[in-house]
Amino acid sequence: EGKYHLISLKKRIAAYPLPEMEIVDMVTEFRYGNRSLFSAALRDGIGAALSRKEQVILFLNRRGFASFVMCKACGWVAKCEDCDVSLTYHKGENVLKCHCCGKRYHALSKCPMCGSTEIKQGKTGTEKVEEELKALFPDVRVLRMDNDTTSRKDSYFRILNDFSSGGADVLVGTQMIAKGHDFPNVTLVGILEADSALYFSDYRSSERTFQLITQVAGRAGRADKKGRVILQTYSPRHYVFRFGRTYDYEGFWRKEINTRMVTKFPPFTKVVRVLVAAEEEQAAVDCTRSIYRAMLEAERRTEKFVYLGAARSPVTRMHGLTRYQVLMRLTPELYEKLIPEIYRLTAEYKPKKGSCFAETDPQSLI
Repeated sequence: EGKYHLISLKKRIAAYPLPEMEIVDMVTEFRYGNRSLFSAALRDGIGAALSRKEQVILFLNRRGFASFVMCKACGWVAKCEDCDVSLTYHKGENVLKCHCCGKRYHALSKCPMCGSTEIKQGKTGTEKVEEELKALFPDVRVLRMDNDTTSRKDSYFRILNDFSSGGADVLVGTQMIAKGHDFPNVTLVGILEADSALYFSDYRSSERTFQLITQVAGRAGRADKKGRVILQTYSPRHYVFRFGRTYDYEGFWRKEINTRMVTKFPPFTKVVRVLVAAEEEQAAVDCTRSIYRAMLEAERRTEKFVYLGAARSPVTRMHGLTRYQVLMRLTPELYEKLIPEIYRLTAEYKPKKGSCFAETDPQSLI
């Protein structure tokens, strides 16, 4: 529409080349018997970098030791009492934490439902990466950077300064290490489980994954030493990685904008979510039902809704409140006409003990 213009930076600062990105198929690694978090290529790459006294960044966008704890005998999963999410095990503190409300629970030695001691830990976090790395390279000096290690005042800067001054060989972290950092001695970046955010039920998941992998890849080779990126994935042929490997954001944009146009997602429509949260579930249901019926009437008047639906929120309970939502996709013209009415409805039907508000193109749909 001419509102915005693309301004391209064709070269990095001082014309250093972008690091070469190698994509490793973890399905193939698994077939060859590798059950480690690290592919053979990444393991060898870390060893080579350490032997040259160079530094490594390992990126995994999931903190903790294991993202859920399950009983293998009966299938019970440890969940927060106040939020409808599984608890994450943190081995360093030996506690279970809710990453929504922050509530802490004792670690489990046996299942509270059936008494079995067969407790399984699922999906790896940064804490597990640090432990396995030290098992592979006993003398390696590791710093970990995530919400758990940066909760104290100045800890964020202390970790970065320590790594920058050569106080550690490897920096393991979540998305807070992905952008803005300039470490001249970092020559290798390892991206673990690159597809972990790819299949979220969010139309932005491909875009966010592309952003993350190209941002974290840019931490390597920022001085005279050549950089290398090893990206581990179970979906090596996905278009996000095809374009990400060559940092082709224009190619990715052409693919993604076509998908958004065909499926009628933003920027071609506006996503509006009315989120209702209440102490009593029936109050949340009544509020949601009233707003949904009002929107059905608006749809009959206009016949222009791209989508309209009402349901429980993907995370049904959070902070002790039950959550429901009305989700709609509107053309920009209809959005301008209806949004004042939507705001009026949220104020009119808001539960006495709870909240009700409308979001346009929300950053999160959980």
